[in-house]
Amino acid sequence: MLEQVSPSRTALIRRLLPCLLGVIAVLYGFAWFAPAIGLTYSEGAALATAVYHTGDLIPPLFPALLAPFAMISRQSQWLKLLPLGCTVLWLLLTKRLLSRMGASSKCAMVLIVMTAASPTVLYLATGLYPEPLFAVLVTASLLALIDEKALLAGLFAGLATITVTAGMTLILAGLVTLVANRRLRGAAVFTGVSMAFAAPWLGWCMANGGVPAAHLHLSDLGAVFAQNVMMLAASPFMLLSGYPSLYPGLLTAVALLIVIVRRRQFVPDLFIGLYCFALVWRTEQPMHAFAPILPTFLWLLWRVARSGRFATVTKVTAALLLLPALWFGVARLTTVRTLGAVTRDSMILPAPLPNDWHEMEKLFAFIQGNTPPDAVLLADLDPVFRLNTGRTTVRGFVPDNYRSVYAPPSALVTTNQLRDTIAREHVGWVALTPDRDLPEAASFHKAVAAMERGGLLEPVSVPGVAREYRLLHVAGAK
Repeated sequence: MLEQVSPSRTALIRRLLPCLLGVIAVLYGFAWFAPAIGLTYSEGAALATAVYHTGDLIPPLFPALLAPFAMISRQSQWLKLLPLGCTVLWLLLTKRLLSRMGASSKCAMVLIVMTAASPTVLYLATGLYPEPLFAVLVTASLLALIDEKALLAGLFAGLATITVTAGMTLILAGLVTLVANRRLRGAAVFTGVSMAFAAPWLGWCMANGGVPAAHLHLSDLGAVFAQNVMMLAASPFMLLSGYPSLYPGLLTAVALLIVIVRRRQFVPDLFIGLYCFALVWRTEQPMHAFAPILPTFLWLLWRVARSGRFATVTKVTAALLLLPALWFGVARLTTVRTLGAVTRDSMILPAPLPNDWHEMEKLFAFIQGNTPPDAVLLADLDPVFRLNTGRTTVRGFVPDNYRSVYAPPSALVTTNQLRDTIAREHVGWVALTPDRDLPEAASFHKAVAAMERGGLLEPVSVPGVAREYRLLHVAGAK
């Protein structure tokens, strides 16, 4: 696309790209300085696993790399250096990968800028999420495959699988690629090295419940598949623009059909196909997981549309998508100053506000100063309370991703569940925070309110804290 532009346009692009990168760097800086950490459950669970080695069903590599950072300091900017550094390295490696696959330097830079401007990539890069690390490892493995370095490719593919389990599709894609090219020795080396890392984790997963979707009824599995296919098809548009809409998914499907007919590349097309197939069967919305393959997916489309009748449309589309991406990126950061946190992804506009980190810090301090060290708390965000109060904290219920995301609205938490947990775990205190962006928040609050009306819970006065941030004492508990 950009290989045949006029000198004047080339000069304009050279001036605009540094300006755009500067604006994006400022946005990343604001998000990096946000003091909140662990306000989503996955983020808090990763940090809790790194600190306490809890053995949660989380792929081990990201918490293992996070643990040395947490041993030095739990200050948010320090902890965020790991995903932020991985994001920078990922984008640099991606530029090299795109060049190796035939993109010009300018074309690769445009795709990198589009990826970096994604509000979701910004969000993942400045939080404690494994996707940036996964993206680095996947890109490094694809580069090694192209360079015919089977051992390195297998090493990175194995590490990717113990970062995000769907990385197993990279091992399969690499094996098929090498066998198809009759590099049987390389295939054996690649598979042996990658499975040396991946096999223990995959075996542990199978021994502890396996794939959650496999336990669903056929009708429920169909609902998961249908919603994930729509979300996956719309993910490129939502990642690039920041605007939550499923309608562009049809355009993605048409564009992919054109790509398949006109031009294919064995690497990385096979991996992208297998990876997306794995994502549609997960009981999790796929947009975050799609982010690590966004630039390679864009190249998949771009290499067809960069010339001929599609060239002008491609140029205009790329330029227009940057504007809403930056707009939604700024919108996400408007809560940093007031709430200390970045707004997360949401299919709802406006997105639900995150918890106020400043109010939560007051609640943490009160709990530390007014409860015994051996106190047991109950809270929806149990990892973040355990990390910031030093008190044993339980959630009170076992979350079900299918019911939370895919099933019709229902009570996700019941009074009986919380009451049984309080008795079984000898809970003495219940911490209540708004948690507006958690699907079970409304049910959790109703269950706590019912126990309070029944006299099981007694409100505790917490001076200087907003009324949505509450602490309740279990009646009769020491």
